[in-house]
Amino acid sequence: MDNCDLEKLSVSFGKLYPSFEPHLSNYEVTVPCNTTSVTLELLTSDCGASYKIHFGDGSNVVQLNDGINTINIEVVAEDGTAKKYCIEVTKLSASAAELCGLEIAGDVQIQPEFSPNTYEYSSTVQFFKSTLTILPKLPDVNMQVSVNGSESTEPIPLSVGDTLVKIKVCSADGTKSQVYTLLITREQIPLAVTFQDVRDQMEYECPFSLTAFYRPVSVSPSDPKHIYSAPCIEVLARRSKVDPLDEQPLGESWKLPELDLDWKMSAAPVKCSFAYRGCEHVVNLSEVGSHAQDCPHKPPIKLDAKDVTETEWYKRQSASSSSLEIQTKHSLETRSWEKQLWKAIGEADVLQLCSNAKKQLKLYRDNLPKPGDSMQYEHGCSPLDCLDQAAVQYASAIKLKPRDPQLHFLLGQVLEEQHYAAEMYGLKKMNDEEAQEPGLAKAAGREEEILAICKLHGFTSQPTLENQLKALDTELHQLKEQGLSGKADYIQTLFIWLSKRAGKDGRVCVSDEESWLHRALLKYLDAWSLCTDSWEYSLHVGRLLLKQGGHREALPHLQMALVLQPSQPALRFYMSLALLQQEGDMGIEEQKAVLFLHQGLEHTLALCCSQESLDRGDGWKLTDPLSATNVEFLRGCLVLGELLQKSSPAQGLMSAVQVYHTVVILALRGVCRCVCRGQVALQLEWVLLDAHFALLQSLIQLPITGKQLWIARRCQALSALIRLTTIAPCRELLNMQEKVCQIGVVTTPCSSQALYLLGLAQLAQHDDNPDSDRGRTALTEARLSFQASLALEGTPLSGPAPDQLTAQKWWMSREEKIEKVQQQLSAGPMGAVGPVVRGAARGRGAAVRGGPAAAAKIPAPARGCKPAKTAKPVPQAASLDIVFLSSRGRAGVPSAAKTEVAAKAQVKLNSRTLASLTKTTADCCPTPAKAVATEAVPAKEPVFDSSCDLPTSLNCWSHTSRLGLARAYSRSPETREQACELYQEVITKAPKVHDAYIELAELLVMADPLAALDVYCRFPLKPVHQQTFDDAFIVGEIVHILMKQELYDHPQLGPNLIAYGKIMGLGCLEKYIEVLDEKFKTNLLKTVYAGIHDKSMEDEDLQEFFKFKCWM
Repeated sequence: MDNCDLEKLSVSFGKLYPSFEPHLSNYEVTVPCNTTSVTLELLTSDCGASYKIHFGDGSNVVQLNDGINTINIEVVAEDGTAKKYCIEVTKLSASAAELCGLEIAGDVQIQPEFSPNTYEYSSTVQFFKSTLTILPKLPDVNMQVSVNGSESTEPIPLSVGDTLVKIKVCSADGTKSQVYTLLITREQIPLAVTFQDVRDQMEYECPFSLTAFYRPVSVSPSDPKHIYSAPCIEVLARRSKVDPLDEQPLGESWKLPELDLDWKMSAAPVKCSFAYRGCEHVVNLSEVGSHAQDCPHKPPIKLDAKDVTETEWYKRQSASSSSLEIQTKHSLETRSWEKQLWKAIGEADVLQLCSNAKKQLKLYRDNLPKPGDSMQYEHGCSPLDCLDQAAVQYASAIKLKPRDPQLHFLLGQVLEEQHYAAEMYGLKKMNDEEAQEPGLAKAAGREEEILAICKLHGFTSQPTLENQLKALDTELHQLKEQGLSGKADYIQTLFIWLSKRAGKDGRVCVSDEESWLHRALLKYLDAWSLCTDSWEYSLHVGRLLLKQGGHREALPHLQMALVLQPSQPALRFYMSLALLQQEGDMGIEEQKAVLFLHQGLEHTLALCCSQESLDRGDGWKLTDPLSATNVEFLRGCLVLGELLQKSSPAQGLMSAVQVYHTVVILALRGVCRCVCRGQVALQLEWVLLDAHFALLQSLIQLPITGKQLWIARRCQALSALIRLTTIAPCRELLNMQEKVCQIGVVTTPCSSQALYLLGLAQLAQHDDNPDSDRGRTALTEARLSFQASLALEGTPLSGPAPDQLTAQKWWMSREEKIEKVQQQLSAGPMGAVGPVVRGAARGRGAAVRGGPAAAAKIPAPARGCKPAKTAKPVPQAASLDIVFLSSRGRAGVPSAAKTEVAAKAQVKLNSRTLASLTKTTADCCPTPAKAVATEAVPAKEPVFDSSCDLPTSLNCWSHTSRLGLARAYSRSPETREQACELYQEVITKAPKVHDAYIELAELLVMADPLAALDVYCRFPLKPVHQQTFDDAFIVGEIVHILMKQELYDHPQLGPNLIAYGKIMGLGCLEKYIEVLDEKFKTNLLKTVYAGIHDKSMEDEDLQEFFKFKCWM
């Protein structure tokens, strides 16, 4: 009687949305432009009910108008109950041009969600996807659509990075069209790429990743054009708003996607990444990812246990039960910090607690921040809150079941993840008073205090970390002797904070009892003590002990675990690392250690190419021992590269160059993932720099002609990485910077840019210890380098070395060494080989500035292990192994016979002398023991004509050389007037360079504050809403000088107070507001407050505030 529902509702053309349901009242349908009418089919649920159509003449055949036709249907039951249904029929206009849907075959998602009026979309696919099928949907069959100009739905080939797809829709009458764009981004290939043609290798090499460009972008304007991989330049641009290669300020729209280059590069032929395993396929770069996934030569994920079980070491270990005993003393106990985690009240089910923990961990990983993301979270919504909850759940489960080793292990995993959350993603509790890093403002304050203490103890300018720690230690002892215990405690706090920042291998983090890593180690030990026959628990105990520097204590854990699980790649990797650090007999062959390290690296690469592992994200799980972002794993790969450099790699193994390339790729991807400048980021940057330098050394020794431009580019790029690193200046870093710049100058001695970079490195050496003889020499040579850079402007890049360069001690020492080598070669049995070209490239074997020629050295130990033993000196004949460079920058290439003789002349080194993870100051990177064959072109085939390697273009004018020389002059009182003149020239020619204004003003401010104020006021500030923090510094200095000089009525004070308050916040103005209030400058204060809040002084709220402050 009261049933007023419809049982059926349909239209003769089109499809209802949503599908008909009796309880749904509103529907939509779209019909083509040539549809004049639709017929409604209606049926009531109750035969006694009736319906009426309220549209047109009321019949079931509805005549349509263009646009939206709203059809109301009223259904009346027998008892009079009524219900309305509504259908909106949209008749498309013949001139309409739009899509009604856009999809990608294979259920690939697009962002944002499709809407007909949104015309730009993006999508990300995995690196092995080389083609995609785009599926546009038309609302009108009379419309026409094309995808990249083709009307077919064939798969679209994808570039290796970004592919821009244009979907063009034409209206039914052909009068209008609309283009939708879809930017498809393939994930980066996690493998080193080797082009078949070395020319392509040079042309398409990113200066920072040293592999093929990924999503290349160029900097506008730059001449010559500077091109980078997008992730690399984005990271560096966040650190400094300048072009990394020439330090030109970046403009508003500086980043230009190079889609054409991406497409051209994608068609270049490359070798399979597993060519060293026997694959002979050559494919286009765009197909190398899909090929790698299906390559039959791809490394297996599961290893053969026989590699371990057939060794004499394994047989000895498994035969004797006493050899498997571990001396580690550990007692299971409940610690105070663990008790604080017992917060899961009301839960008495261990399985439920573990299930809750897993859910929280998933939420944590799904919500991890990315670089550039806002770090502001609502209370309880931070990823760290999820991680804390996971720890609470596992700790509470342990309380219920304290003898379950797996629970202890899982809690250890969460605690280790806490370390990465803090040091990689910057997720820290702001209210914790534990030993955590302070905020940026507090850290800056501590740095200023440390620099002030350094000046008290004679360390001026920019002292290195070593000198800063030395100054703090001296101050600490003096305060204790004076009985000032309170101040001494604070200095000790500064010392500990700085020590943590100085750590490169994470040892401080593990040994610090309050650190997350130390707590994780304790939980791993708890798990192991409850189940000593678990290989997994022993692995994690061993690797953290190894990270702590306890290689002797770590080795038994790793050996026992490997006996239990001989096919586990991580166990093989870390046991080999521990063995290589032992004194005496390793108990295993060196070749086996190399094999095990190699298998660990291959395992990671195999996981990166495995579909199942990619879906799980195994390759990037931070607590995985072979994670691509695990610093100890990457350090171990550097050791592998050092071992492989010693001799030709065995069949089926990568070359040292391939290993270093892989380390650069993995380390750089890790750096790009880091959100904060924590310990993990610093350690990854060290790995990146070391691998970069190793590749530079290897390139120098490649037996190919015409590589000078390539070497020069590598030097310029590595110098930029060192300059922009977040690593605090230290002796090791300064030495590496100087070596790189000297190699660059030897390669291209007439390059103004190379000489400028050398000047920067020399000036940094002076600032490290300005009062020493070395520091004074460095300053003199820095000035000569900058002067040479200026003198070469407008001259060709080729030619004789300038006089300012040849007058430097390191250059003269290098020339003397070459003379001696030539004399020895001409007098010895190898004299028949032919003359050696003058001007050896300065690598590790070259002379140190101002000192004698350096003897050949063994490869440097990497961070985390004992120093390497001293090697026997290499005979002088081995110097033929070096590719000498003339002062004009051309290469003398050793013949194949010469290279072979040199290689045989090398003294073989025991692997234990080079297997180390701790860097020394003197040696920043291993020197290859023999010439490394190029991966792109056989060494016997010359690639370039050396006579045309260097470009014939001219050195351009640049403000950087003038700025560098001004800095060098500013270090001495007698040359500061010259420094001021150069600063003025930079300001005139390059008015947007902040440093020129700041440094000139700092020179003037003590003697003439108003002159310094005038310098700051000349800076072309942008409107306040566009100003950066660099701009804010200048604005703040203007305010500071005016307030200090009590120039309260100066016309610049009010506007700059407003700008400073808007950028930095009102808190930065508190002390100035108090002074102005005391001076009764109420009108100025009211103007400033109104300006900061973008309100009129007559605003009611401000008027109330002014009354409260008694400013009215």
